[in-house]
Amino acid sequence: MARCPHLVYLGSAYDQYKCDLCPNKVMDRSSSEVKYVCNPDYGEEYRKCPIWKDKA
Repeated sequence: MARCPHLVYLGSAYDQYKCDLCPNKVMDRSSSEVKYVCNPDYGEEYRKCPIWKDKA
């Protein structure tokens, strides 16, 4: 599993993630974007993210 290095877990009380590249964006742990792009079970899908490509 390859998690995006800019994905920050906000803790179990919130059960949400925040993307450091877009600070106003908070996603639920069950979000499809988190599950399939930012923290997938396999591969490095986050490298295809346009925001990651522009700012990483």
